[in-house]
Amino acid sequence: MKFKINFASESPELLDQCNILIKEIIKNGNEQIDSSQEANFVINLIDLDNPVAHRRKSHEEMVVSLALIQEPRTEMKSISYGALVKSLSNMLFCIIRPVGNEPPTAYSITPEVGFMEFRYSAETIYKYMYPVISSHFAIKNKISIDLPFAESQSFPEVTDLIEYGKELKKLGVLPTPFKLHNFLNQDQIDHLYRLYQIKGLSYGNLSIRNTNHGMNGSTFWMTARGVDKSQLKGVGTDIVLVKGYDKKLGNMLISVPLGYDPRIRVSVDAIEHYMIYKEFPNVGAIVHVHAWIENVKCTTQVYPCGTHELAKNAVALLKKTSSPERTEIGLKNHGLTITGPDIRDIFDRIRDKLQTNVPIFN
Repeated sequence: MKFKINFASESPELLDQCNILIKEIIKNGNEQIDSSQEANFVINLIDLDNPVAHRRKSHEEMVVSLALIQEPRTEMKSISYGALVKSLSNMLFCIIRPVGNEPPTAYSITPEVGFMEFRYSAETIYKYMYPVISSHFAIKNKISIDLPFAESQSFPEVTDLIEYGKELKKLGVLPTPFKLHNFLNQDQIDHLYRLYQIKGLSYGNLSIRNTNHGMNGSTFWMTARGVDKSQLKGVGTDIVLVKGYDKKLGNMLISVPLGYDPRIRVSVDAIEHYMIYKEFPNVGAIVHVHAWIENVKCTTQVYPCGTHELAKNAVALLKKTSSPERTEIGLKNHGLTITGPDIRDIFDRIRDKLQTNVPIFN
C-alpha cells in the first residue's frame, strides 16, 4: 500500500516518533509517496489540543492521526474521541512523551469508541492500525424512489423497528447521537458528508428481513445512518428498504417513497446485514449494539464499521456457532451483532444479559 505524511503538527518530538513509525511501515512492504499523490492511507501528525484534519480526496483514503502529549490527562477517552472527530480520522493514537528508558504509554481510539491503553512501540502501532488501513468501505448508496405506498400505510416490520428502537434506549445501550456541530465547523461537516454521507454520529442499528410488499430474498428494512433509534419516524425519514448490493460499483441499493429526506442513507453496517441475510435464510432480524454479553465468540481484528472485512468476519464467525440464525457474536473492541428469527425473539433473549461496557482486548 502507498502512504504519505500530513504535517499538521511540526513538533520535533512527534516527528521523531513518526520517523520510527515510518521505518516500521516501510519494513512491512508499504511505500511512502509524495504528499501530492493519491495514497491508500495517511499518517496525520496533530496537536491533541488543536487537531487539524487532513482533507482526503475519497473515503477510501484512510487517515491515522498521531499525537504526543506530556502526561496522561483525566478523561483521556473523551479528549481522544474529540480529537479523532475533529481530525476526521479513522483511527487516532496518542503517545505519552517517554521519560528515561521506560517504554512510553499510548492510547488508541476508533470511531466505534474502541479505546485502549498499551505500551507503545512502532510494531504495536502498526499491528493495531493495519486492519484499518487495509479495509475497504461499502457505504455508498444508490437510491430508488420506487416504494409505491401512501404515507399513512403501516407495515409490521417498520412498526417493529420503531418499537424496538425505543427498547434499545430502555436497555441503556443507545447513547444520544453526537451532534457534529459540537466538534466541527460547517465546512468540515460538508466535507464529511461528501466522504461518508452522514448527518451525525450514532451507535447501534436494527434491521428486519422483508417478506412482503412484492419483494423477497435478501431485502430488508433498516434504520438510517446517524439517526436517533429511540425516535424513529418512518420510511424515507429514518428507515429504508435495502433491496441489494451492487458489488461492482460498491453501492447499497435502497428504496424510498416520494417525499423522502434527500440526505437519508442506510446505516454503514448495511453491508454486514446484507451478507448475513444472504448467507443465512432463516435469519429474520439483526440487532447491532455497542454492548456486550459474556462468553460470546468474538472476531480477532478491529475492522471499521461499513467495511467488507468486518462483514466477512461476522459471517465467518456466525458459521462457527451452533445456531447462526439465533445467536450473539462479538465484534472486537466494538460491540455485538445479534441474529434471530424475528426481532421480538432477539430482545426476549438479550434483555437480562446485556452489559453496557464493551471489554477491550489487545
